[in-house]
Amino acid sequence: MKRLIGVAFLLIIATISYAQSTVRVKLAPDTPKDSIIGMNPAQVDPSDLPLDRVDRLHSTGTPQKVENISAWRLAVKGKGLSRPFSFSYADLLSLPAVKKKVLLICPGVFADYVEWEGVPLSVFLKRAGARPDFTNISFEGYDGYTERFSREEATQHLLFLAVRVNGQTLTPIAGYPVRLVAEDSFGGRWVKWITEIRVE
Repeated sequence: MKRLIGVAFLLIIATISYAQSTVRVKLAPDTPKDSIIGMNPAQVDPSDLPLDRVDRLHSTGTPQKVENISAWRLAVKGKGLSRPFSFSYADLLSLPAVKKKVLLICPGVFADYVEWEGVPLSVFLKRAGARPDFTNISFEGYDGYTERFSREEATQHLLFLAVRVNGQTLTPIAGYPVRLVAEDSFGGRWVKWITEIRVE
C-alpha cells in the first residue's frame, strides 16, 4: 500500500513538473525587443505583441534573386519517401495554406513578430508518401544553407513553408519565393529561399 502511495505521489509530482515546464510566459505588448532577443521562443507567449511592419523585418544571409519564377521548382525527395516530386511556384500557391503569427528570435540580435502564411509540412509529407520509419527532414536554400530537423521536431511542432508575410508576398530579404517557419525554434533554423526538402 505504501509503495502504491509512493508511486502515485511521484506521478503527481511528474505531472505538475511537466505542466510547469510547458507554461509560457506571456509577453506584454510593450516588451522591449532588447529583452525578447534573450528569450527562448518555446517558452514565451507573444500573442499580445504588436505585429512588426514587413519593411522593417530583419534578415541574415545574402538575399537570393529568383530571376525566372516560372522555372523555379521545389524538390521533395529522399529515401524516406515513396513518391518524390517537385512543385512549381503556381502549384505551391494552390495548396491548402495556414496563417499563424509566429515569433522569430535570432538570439542576441533581433526579434520579429509577424503573421506568416504558407503550406504545412504535413501536406508535403502526405503528397510525397512519407514512410512511417523516416528519421529526419532537411531543408536547403538557394544559397546552400541547410537545416535538419528530427522526426519528432518535424511532427510535433508547427513547421510550414511560408509564401506570404502580413498578407504580402515574401520579399527577397524575407525569403522569396518560400521560406521555412519553424515555431518554437530559433531563427537560425528558419531556412530561406528553399529549393529542396529531403526526407531520410
